[in-house]
Amino acid sequence: MKPAILCLVLILFFAMPVIGSADETEIPKIGFVKNDGSNVRAGDNVNFESLCKLDKLDPVKIIDKRYSWFKIALPKKAQVYISSDYVDVLSEEMRTGQVNALRVSLRAGPGTKYSILGQVSKPEEIDMISEKDGWYRIVPPDGTRGWIHENQLVFSMGDVH
Repeated sequence: MKPAILCLVLILFFAMPVIGSADETEIPKIGFVKNDGSNVRAGDNVNFESLCKLDKLDPVKIIDKRYSWFKIALPKKAQVYISSDYVDVLSEEMRTGQVNALRVSLRAGPGTKYSILGQVSKPEEIDMISEKDGWYRIVPPDGTRGWIHENQLVFSMGDVH
């Protein structure tokens, strides 16, 4: 009897992902911005900071969806900040630095009152854009995410008017 139960458990274990995926709605992988000036935000509602504005037809990589908001990979022009305390400058000319601590928060603005967008750890290298009040504005590293409202995206370039 034990081998039969084990066999049943294994069948159910391997069948569950197939059963579960039939009910789920597939999230598109790429979307296109519908209007000039569409905001990418630090969170999934209009009360979060705007990180950048996108132009019509800009592509975005979609990661997830929550309610009427898509979580996206941050575009390179998004505003992301890190405290200069956690960065060792590698090259002034190249504007590169190296993170010198573990789990350093990346923020939506130059200060701790701004939303956290992700984290980085040493020895990750970063590209610095500017410096303000002890904070570096940096190019968003891989893994940083933002949010855009679903009414700002289409999923075929032909749907943009």
